[in-house]
Amino acid sequence: MAYRKRKKRHYIPRGYIYIAAALMTLLLVIGGVIYVKKYAPTREHMKITDYFKVYHEKEAAVILNGEYQQLAEDSQFGYAIVEGSNPYLEIGFVKEYIDDGYVYDPTEITLRYATDTEIYTATLGSSDYTVDKNNQSNTIPVLLAQDDTIYISVDYLELLSDFDWMYVADPDRVFINTLGFSCDTGVVKRKSQIRKLNGPKSPVLEDVKKGEELFVLRDSGNWSYVYSKEGVCGWIKNRAFSSGEKYEVKSSHERTYSHISAGENISLLWHQVTSQAANGDIASVLADSGKISVISPTWFHLNDNKGGIASIANSNYVSVCHSNNIQVWGLVSNLENPDIDTTTVLNTTSARDALVNNLIAQAITYGLDGINVDIEQLAGAASDGYTQFIKELSIKCEKNDIILSVDNYVPTASSAGYNRSIQAKYADYVVIMGYDEHYSGSEEAGSVASLDWVREGVEKTLDEVPAEQVILGMPFYCRVWEVASDGSVKSTAYGINAIQSYLRTNGVTTSWDETEGQYYGEYTKGDVTYKIWVEDETSIEEKLKVMKDYKLAGGAFWKKGFDSTGVWNIIAKYL
Repeated sequence: MAYRKRKKRHYIPRGYIYIAAALMTLLLVIGGVIYVKKYAPTREHMKITDYFKVYHEKEAAVILNGEYQQLAEDSQFGYAIVEGSNPYLEIGFVKEYIDDGYVYDPTEITLRYATDTEIYTATLGSSDYTVDKNNQSNTIPVLLAQDDTIYISVDYLELLSDFDWMYVADPDRVFINTLGFSCDTGVVKRKSQIRKLNGPKSPVLEDVKKGEELFVLRDSGNWSYVYSKEGVCGWIKNRAFSSGEKYEVKSSHERTYSHISAGENISLLWHQVTSQAANGDIASVLADSGKISVISPTWFHLNDNKGGIASIANSNYVSVCHSNNIQVWGLVSNLENPDIDTTTVLNTTSARDALVNNLIAQAITYGLDGINVDIEQLAGAASDGYTQFIKELSIKCEKNDIILSVDNYVPTASSAGYNRSIQAKYADYVVIMGYDEHYSGSEEAGSVASLDWVREGVEKTLDEVPAEQVILGMPFYCRVWEVASDGSVKSTAYGINAIQSYLRTNGVTTSWDETEGQYYGEYTKGDVTYKIWVEDETSIEEKLKVMKDYKLAGGAFWKKGFDSTGVWNIIAKYL
């Protein structure tokens, strides 16, 4: 029998096995630590007070449309404060983001707001306020002041303006969603976390539970930026929540801005009246004018800084006009008295009230059909007061069946403070003063009302005002410019008849300028060059065509005394 040699076995010492197992375990532990450190979500929590930071007494953080409006530590004031558990918003923040209709008078510590039909008045520190003349009461003060900054109660704001809000304490923070803001919502599917940033290593701001609702502001792919009903803003994994219904801030304050019509194809003539005696010529004025539907005598002007007005209104004047089926819109101006500070009148609540009441009283006393507002050279600081004046005057005009029209420059950046879009809501008519492109104080010679300039003024006005409320003002005058050899200029105004006489007397030949829509002529005498952009029947007709092309409510003409029989014949073709 053959002998089989057995293979020799090699034995590993048992100690080595233990060492290998320990090494393997160590590697697994190290690998796990590395994985956790690199990939696993952190459980570190960030204090919410370290996220929402406030630096002043009573200050609250503000989250606007889901975005935290973090302020610098050295900022002078916060956007919100909390008194007890009642949030207040800084008035500048309110005007910029929620509703620009609030006007605060620091002199009389009074807040005004006009709806479509009512005027709300509140006073600093008081829980009471008025709606027109009716007393109302809030449960807390409407206005508070802190560090010379005015804050409005959110409860009061909610009465008048469209927005949603939520207040959360510890730390105090106010969530504001403005009109038109919309976002998706979500419902948490399982326990998860809202983190400061969109990554698993970012600290946790809030542990959220299944069923909790979220407002979803933006999706970055795997993560979404949200805020919770517990008042926490941050990022959460998309797989942690399911989509909910769409959320949108809608209007809850129905406003109806009604207007009084003066009929179609309005033909308005401004009549400059400088004395009571001049009213006696109204019959001859009408007889010497074309077929007009409205006359606007310059009867009223601001006469002190408390809202007083000077008046040369006349009952007989109105009677003569009405017997000729012509409406009378008394004009109020701020240009006659150089001692008047228009900004003070418009920005001071009691003075503005007095001005409105005085105008309404004059209109009622003399049976006026309308008021024509001609406030010029408005300072930027007076913009809010002026807009509030138009609102308050409009509300009282409508209650007394008085038409309100407002004169405006051709739109420019410097006249944006007139707020034509607001005028369109409240006033019945917005009048474009389509003249003074170049005026007595201009540093260069030029047309009073070139055609392209007028057309552009109409187009820009129509960006803010419906055509059926726009009246185009046209000039019955032009200027003769004297241009000296050193380039300095001065000018003299001439009416339609007077300029033709001037041209004949000085032998000036004119030629038609298609771009300007006017005849132009010039001549030299000595070292002075005389330049004239002529306003006549032809140039006025070109402007009337613009009025018709844009389907405006009508035309207005400055002024009686500068007109001619010929120009009224042209106007009759269009109005």
